[in-house]
Amino acid sequence: MNKPDDFECWRLPDDDSVQKVTCKKDFKVPNAMMIVIEREDHTLGNLLRMQLLEDDQVLFSGYRVPHPLEPAIQVKIQTRSQNPGPVQAVQNALDKLEDELKIMKDSFAQALRDFTPAQQ
Repeated sequence: MNKPDDFECWRLPDDDSVQKVTCKKDFKVPNAMMIVIEREDHTLGNLLRMQLLEDDQVLFSGYRVPHPLEPAIQVKIQTRSQNPGPVQAVQNALDKLEDELKIMKDSFAQALRDFTPAQQ
C-alpha cells in the first residue's frame, strides 16, 4: 500500500531532513512567491488563503495540496507591489490569525467558566 503511516503525515522527521516552511520566489509573476508548508492540510491552507485575501494589497492568494499522499500544502501569494510584498502580507495575515484565535480561546474559556456549575 502506498499510503504513508498516519504518524508521518503530521510529524516532521527527527533528522531535520524536512523543513516545516520553505519560501520560493516566483520569477514568472511579479511580486509573487510560493510557500510550501510541510505536514499541513486544507485546514491551514484555506485559513491562510482567506486571511490573505482580506488584505487590499494582495492580488492573488491560493493554495493546493500537490498530492493526497503528500502531507504538504503550497500557498501562492501575489501582491500589488514589492512594498509591502508577499512576505509582509503573509506575516500580517499570520499576526491577524493569531489575534483572532486568541479572542476565540478567551471566549471559549469564558463560556466554560459560565457553563461550569458553581460548587456548593
